[in-house]
Amino acid sequence: MQTPFLGFVIALTMANVPYALAIEPADGTQMQTTQVHLVWDAVPDADEYEVQLAQVTGGGDPFDLPLLALTTTSSDWIIKEGLEFGAQYVWHIRAIVATEPLEWTEAAYFSTRPIPFDFPLVVEVNEGEATPEPGMTLFNHCDSIVGYELDGSLSLLIDTPSNISSIELLSGGRLLCVGGGRAIIMAMNGDELWSSPDHNDFRVHHSASATPSGILMVVREYRDIEQDGVTRTWQGDRIVEMDPETNEILFDWSTFDHYSTEDYDIHQTGHWNDWTHVNDAHFEPLDGRIWISCRHLSRVTSIDYQTGEIVANIGMSMPSGDVTVGNDLFSYQHSPDLLSNGNLVLFDNGNRRGGEDVGSNGSSFAVELSLDGDPPSGAEIVWSWQTPIYCPSTGDANRLSNGHTLVTSTQLGGMYEVTPTGEIAWRLGIFAQESCAGLRPGYRAIRLGSLYINNDVPCIGDVDGNGDVGVDDLLALISQWGGPGSGDIDGSKIVGVDDLLLLLNTWGSCP
Repeated sequence: MQTPFLGFVIALTMANVPYALAIEPADGTQMQTTQVHLVWDAVPDADEYEVQLAQVTGGGDPFDLPLLALTTTSSDWIIKEGLEFGAQYVWHIRAIVATEPLEWTEAAYFSTRPIPFDFPLVVEVNEGEATPEPGMTLFNHCDSIVGYELDGSLSLLIDTPSNISSIELLSGGRLLCVGGGRAIIMAMNGDELWSSPDHNDFRVHHSASATPSGILMVVREYRDIEQDGVTRTWQGDRIVEMDPETNEILFDWSTFDHYSTEDYDIHQTGHWNDWTHVNDAHFEPLDGRIWISCRHLSRVTSIDYQTGEIVANIGMSMPSGDVTVGNDLFSYQHSPDLLSNGNLVLFDNGNRRGGEDVGSNGSSFAVELSLDGDPPSGAEIVWSWQTPIYCPSTGDANRLSNGHTLVTSTQLGGMYEVTPTGEIAWRLGIFAQESCAGLRPGYRAIRLGSLYINNDVPCIGDVDGNGDVGVDDLLALISQWGGPGSGDIDGSKIVGVDDLLLLLNTWGSCP
């Protein structure tokens, strides 16, 4: 492989000519995805850039028949289609200054990983009459992360150091996942960029997600609790936010400190061995709070991020009386998400429907709950979709931007994109998979328009971080009025008129 640009840099320095140089992928990189983000140094006074990319197939100049030839005013370009696994590519750029094109940069090379011939995951996709949400669907597959396009083609395969559960996309083309008792941030080339401490007192499980300040994780915790005259070691959960730059703990919340041990699942043998089983925790930019899902108490809790106090408990009524809203609307649930209209979407596994152990005769639903007030004084189901088979464990229900809901669970053997009327717009079925310990493929799935978002460059007014400033951001800001939160655009620590004006002034797509 060539030494990247050495002679070219020397020549340009001697000539004192500013020019664009490739930044990523770095020369010689092997990518784990067929979506690639080309980035280069900006050239002062450049009006445009010409970009060419070609596949290296043998003799001759590959740029004679480029796969990609374009002109852009930005110093980057995202390739979403046209590349394949197991291939080598070459690209170069040239700036156009005052209508005059400069010289092409020296070519930079990258490759895409080969897919093992015995790769065990076999999928098939089907589409309905409704148009599915565009993008790639990412989910866990044993010790890897996979991504499939709507047509069923594999476009991402990243090996992970252990079997994983949750996956989240971070800015700058990075992925956050949980596996082997750690939260791990990975680059698109498979490099591990950060992980949480690897020791027995800090075992991360199920969920890790980004906050404005760090990474929020669910961590196992053990305490000795006396109940009915017997002292036992109970397993509960901590919700911990950590700064990945320093590993400083920024937020630390324990189920032992905020839930009553009077409340437990009476149908769970040895309930103290896994008392709360929190399976999700995330910071919600719409209201500036932390929301958690406590599976074994059939409870969803929202927490004030500033004080750590519980704002609302929603779910099954229990002896403490701490939960007064949402009884028997869901049980053993996963993945609650707050919508911009104030409703809550979650996956209702249904293990304790009616307060009883349903055994193998249960039913599972993706549900949307309307919440009356803040904190809510009432709750009701306003939309639901029953899964084809009962799903007693794992699950996810994500509301997509087109109004559909992406539903997944291990027992489903795939993912369903469901319309508001219950029509199946798209389905990915898993027909063959690797047998691996722990969570099988499809614990959770996410739909991404692109693997590359850039929240490192702030977009003023984009309160919910989705890449544009619109109605959802306005509603989120209003819901935080007079207090702290992600709607504090001007940094005053209070959401108010100045923040509203800044948001309105940046309405539309982020640059």
